[in-house]
Amino acid sequence: MVEQSKQFRRKSRAQKDRSPGFPRPPRVPEAEVEAQERALREAFAWGEPGGEPDQYAEGHEDRGEDIAVLDLTPEFWADLPTIPVDPAVLDRNLIVSARRKDPSHAAFDVLRARLMQVLTENGWKRVAITSPTRDCGKTFLSLNLAIALSRYENCRTVLMDLDMRNPSVAKTLGQKHVGSIGDYLRGLDPLREHFFKFGANTLNIGANLAIAMNDRVEQYSSELLQEPTTADSLVAMEEALKPDVILLDLPPALAHDDVIAFRDNFDGVLVVIDGTRTHGAQVREVMRRLGEDCPLLGVVLNKAENATGEEYGY
Repeated sequence: MVEQSKQFRRKSRAQKDRSPGFPRPPRVPEAEVEAQERALREAFAWGEPGGEPDQYAEGHEDRGEDIAVLDLTPEFWADLPTIPVDPAVLDRNLIVSARRKDPSHAAFDVLRARLMQVLTENGWKRVAITSPTRDCGKTFLSLNLAIALSRYENCRTVLMDLDMRNPSVAKTLGQKHVGSIGDYLRGLDPLREHFFKFGANTLNIGANLAIAMNDRVEQYSSELLQEPTTADSLVAMEEALKPDVILLDLPPALAHDDVIAFRDNFDGVLVVIDGTRTHGAQVREVMRRLGEDCPLLGVVLNKAENATGEEYGY
């Protein structure tokens, strides 16, 4: 298992070395976004969940080895425990991509399309989500983006709450007694005790989203994120669940060293900024600390004043 983890990290670093980086993209016209959405739905529409390799649609062999084995172990995903969907809790905590009534939900569809394009083009999966400082909206972004991705029918998404200094995903979803993700990373607890799917619901939140929550603060979280057992646990999760996208909710990058400590375990980073108080110098400092070889997948403006439907605002 340790050798597999080393191989993954070498492969990930080699892919990053070829990356030119990602400047902040211009605003995309609505028609173009819809075209991107259609193309991505078609890209993930071949094959049915649970099918054998020879049941995939013609031409699947050209889509890459990782995607071709997506559903060879469907029973493991199917056996994950479920949590209920409480629309009132989601509304109260501003998970706007759930009901899709707030116009700002469209921004997450745009972000979803752009992110999937970059990940698919580069063969990446692991996306770190951080912010320069506290209270910029990391968990708000992580959950809204994860739910938006769940609506890609044959795209499996995993969201992990790795902010072990201030775990928030469980609280945002109204869940209690979800256990210590630190114990999972140490290899002490099995995967099925920490990864959950949403149960049947009327909001069209897909069953292809698995969420690993946490209810324990870790005093030495950055040290834990550097442990070989953490890298091994992530590789084991990928082998069991075969996700296409892994969203990693991490602590603020300038407040703690967790993101830097975890650098070898993700492919690129989304930085969430507070439109009312974050400065450009703080974003530049985040990227300086992560290093020139870390792809910046996007800078997300949250809490924007006078926001329209094409921006994030609340």
